Amino acid sequence: MPAENKQADQPRSLATASTLDADTWADFVKRLHHDCVGAGVHDHYTADAVFIVQAKRIVYGIDTDYSDNRVLLDHCNEGEWFSPKEFWEDQERDQRAALNKAMQDWASCQFLKADESDQWYVLGEMEGYAVTGWQETWEYVSAHFTKDAAEAFIRRKKHDYRKGMRVYVESQYYSWEFNAIKEAILSGTLTYTPKEVA
Repeated sequence: MPAENKQADQPRSLATASTLDADTWADFVKRLHHDCVGAGVHDHYTADAVFIVQAKRIVYGIDTDYSDNRVLLDHCNEGEWFSPKEFWEDQERDQRAALNKAMQDWASCQFLKADESDQWYVLGEMEGYAVTGWQETWEYVSAHFTKDAAEAFIRRKKHDYRKGMRVYVESQYYSWEFNAIKEAILSGTLTYTPKEVA
């Protein structure tokens, strides 16, 4: 059983690892009802919802002929910049001067006044850096009965997923075991019964 949630300002809930008891069970059933047959259904349009936590992942190295997304990668420091302006803003005065000179040689203008395609070209010519294509994907992390539980998981674990996380709702229409258990909870057939102390 998870340790009791120690945050006093947070209500007791199974979503935040509180102990299972009559109160946390009643709260869980209320949230499940809201998300799966109540007003929350309008947010995701399926009564057979399961709330999936996904983590953002960036796939690098896509040929720029096949991706409009560009990123500048620093091979030495593992830095990354998703726009020329973002890179420019991170640079000191001498590096900006070098970028302006390179752009003058390439396109006869200042770096920030050049077309973005020219900016990417000049950045890609810098030693120790590479311009490549990228694509965003979302990967499964965990599944939850309620949206609150999925959001609580994100609050607790977002430091481990620095690219970002989200709650994605999937339909469990053909997940008959899952749906049977959920329906039993919502109908009151499956209830909380305290453990008898011997």
